[in-house]
Amino acid sequence: MKKKQKTPIVILGAGGHGSDVYSYLKFSLEQGADLAFLGFIDDHKPAGKFRDTKILGKIEDLSALASKHKQLRYITAIGDNALRREWVARVNSLELKNVKPFSLIDARASIGHGVEIGEGTLIAPGCVLTTNIRIGSHCIVNVNSSISHDSVVDDYSNINPGAIIAGGSIIGKGCFIGAGAAVIDKITVGEWSILGAGTVAIQNLPPFVTAVGVPARIIGKREEP
Repeated sequence: MKKKQKTPIVILGAGGHGSDVYSYLKFSLEQGADLAFLGFIDDHKPAGKFRDTKILGKIEDLSALASKHKQLRYITAIGDNALRREWVARVNSLELKNVKPFSLIDARASIGHGVEIGEGTLIAPGCVLTTNIRIGSHCIVNVNSSISHDSVVDDYSNINPGAIIAGGSIIGKGCFIGAGAAVIDKITVGEWSILGAGTVAIQNLPPFVTAVGVPARIIGKREEP
């Protein structure tokens, strides 16, 4: 019987978050994931050996890499939401039909029924997603964070380690929810807003603001990326 060919995958971004994603991917491979890790893509590091793997080149080098494979998957490991969106747009601009984003869902996370997870999104170890939740594309749901029933997390958002999103909440596109922050039930955080680490949001927050404290208070406004 012919052995099934594994799907090649690359990680975009060889920084700190890229190292985290690599460790989660290695765990998935050890658990039998039908993937073959090729290496990192990074615009700011030279191609060649990198730790126990390698850097394959820059984003534009994906064209040559894709020509060698029937299909190629990638996950963008960039913690900055706007920069992550930019890198995804650059990949899309190459118009490589056989290159698609990959959603990495760690087996050590708890995913309930009725949970939708968009393409290119990371669900890290220890996360708890209860039920009837929608997570958008190219999001980061980081270690030991929790999202409760009927909540929505829009595209390119970053839910940092230990953050809590209570039931029925809406996290807008590109939001950054800091480590240990909490959003109480039925709260909306407007797009591209930031909740600082440990912040507790007890009322709706508008788009493009930075809020800190307990309870959250707005300390500044942001421009749309």
